[in-house]
Amino acid sequence: MPIRLAPGARLSEFARSTAGSLLLCWVGPALAEQPLSLGLEVTTGYDSNPAQSEAGMGLFFAQYAFDAARRMRLGGADLTFAASGWLRDYEAANDSHRLALRTDWSRATAQGAGLMTLSLAGAAYRDALVPADERDEAALTLRYDYILTARDTLGLMGETRRLAYRNASLPWSGRPGSSPRDHPSGSSNSSSNSSGRGREVEAVRRDDWLSGLGIDVTHHWSPVLATVFSLAGARRDSPVSAEAYDRHGLGLVMRIEPAASWRLELGLGWSRTRYDQAPRQQEREDIQRTLGLAVRRNLGRSEWFCGLDWLDSDSSIAGRSFRQEVTECGLAWSF
Repeated sequence: MPIRLAPGARLSEFARSTAGSLLLCWVGPALAEQPLSLGLEVTTGYDSNPAQSEAGMGLFFAQYAFDAARRMRLGGADLTFAASGWLRDYEAANDSHRLALRTDWSRATAQGAGLMTLSLAGAAYRDALVPADERDEAALTLRYDYILTARDTLGLMGETRRLAYRNASLPWSGRPGSSPRDHPSGSSNSSSNSSGRGREVEAVRRDDWLSGLGIDVTHHWSPVLATVFSLAGARRDSPVSAEAYDRHGLGLVMRIEPAASWRLELGLGWSRTRYDQAPRQQEREDIQRTLGLAVRRNLGRSEWFCGLDWLDSDSSIAGRSFRQEVTECGLAWSF
């Protein structure tokens, strides 16, 4: 998915103010409690393969999302309480939804050139289309952003996340990865024999740990053009050895503001996932390539947008490769 700026934000304004934004936020007088900020979004679209299975069926959908946050000053730091959620209403009884609560503690460093943020979050994800993916989550995230030059910023991130799956399932019954919208891949009806010797495999309920590290570099080429390059690595540990994997990936996002109130975003991504175990002594390796394109129009306190996301997943295990295209348009409001 392309990285989105807040509704109403202009890339030129963002580019010109980046070098001084952190400093201005932190050297002023102590902040009082800030008003509640609220964002709403309504989207409609078509997903060619929402289950991300080899022979997945396309579905139309409507999506409703919200986010709310309140910030207050605590000593020399900021404390933010936030809630967000979305409901994706597919055709028939295939809906999915997610609700998350988050607390951020942020503090400036290096005389305002850096910003450290520690986040604690919990989430509940429900999925009628792929019940094997339903889970409760708890996450601890540490991020550090640093202004390198007037045009360049650096971001470092580390996270550990507990995934408590609600339903017993067979190995590889869920989607094989994760995405910003928590629509990873696989089929709810898939069944794999992890032993490879014809023995019956029992469905089990599992709790996994997903840990990752990431780095991203943002460069502002001009007031109307910026790029973000990112590298990331992740490790998932699971009591079911077939579900454990190592993943490495990279991404590139380009943001362009060709005219006042208009913004284009282009995103490219690549990742490789190596599973610890596969049936019949095989090795399972999934290569995923992503492409995202979005156009956004600022309408004051609201924003109109349309986007296309394309995903190609090539697996070394027969029956695990798939393709997916998602097209969507919608409106977002900020209050």
